[in-house]
Amino acid sequence: MQGQLSKLDALYQRHAGEECYIFGDGISVKWMDFSQFADKPSILGNMMIHHKEVKLLKAPYCAIIEPYFFYPIFPYSVGAGFKYIRHFIYKEYRKSILQYPSTLFFINLSNYPVARFSNALYVSRFYSPPFIEKNPFAERQDSHGGTFRFQVSLAIYMGFKKAYLIGHDYTHSPSRSLHFYEKGEGVLTGDKDFSREFINYATQHIDLVTVTLGGGSETLKSITYRELTGKEPRFRENTDIVDKVKLENLATWEGYSVF
Repeated sequence: MQGQLSKLDALYQRHAGEECYIFGDGISVKWMDFSQFADKPSILGNMMIHHKEVKLLKAPYCAIIEPYFFYPIFPYSVGAGFKYIRHFIYKEYRKSILQYPSTLFFINLSNYPVARFSNALYVSRFYSPPFIEKNPFAERQDSHGGTFRFQVSLAIYMGFKKAYLIGHDYTHSPSRSLHFYEKGEGVLTGDKDFSREFINYATQHIDLVTVTLGGGSETLKSITYRELTGKEPRFRENTDIVDKVKLENLATWEGYSVF
């Protein structure tokens, strides 16, 4: 498997000096028009590939790094053990990966036996490109500890000088709960200290700015959607931005409030 993992080496400093967008699954995305983010390359995360307006973006990368997520029965960690969840989200991932052949998908190596795609690059926390400076995959044990950290680590590794965080609502103050594919407007929360230590590390290597709907951030530079785009945010429900069949399959994940 070394040959699969070492493909990451070739991406080092590919975007040196450029700016990008890093998309998360936060519910604030419901208020945003993706046509406003077509001017820079985007690093998508998780479910973002299922959003109808992804085709409006310049999206060369998408991170789906959850181990075993392409198996129909997923081992979900609960305390010291596991709970096994049957879901159909993996079917939608397969469709989307084939639908966007020009997007490079970063997929956890554990999925390789059941998810082999020509536009996939397989990653593991046990591999980091050797003999490379400015390499968060080698410097940080938590570089694979969640999609947000992986996306930011990838942006640093590829040489981006600045990234705007879209839909990473845990970096907002106040933040909103839930995801863009769930129903409703979410609930304002008081989370003020999300990944502070990692963010302190990352901002030594890349200029991070989180895009909010109106508030600020306790840990990052921030700018409102209106300030960035000149447009007023406009709410749309999940049924307006994700196809019905995709929502039905996403709803098979325990705990999602899709309908």
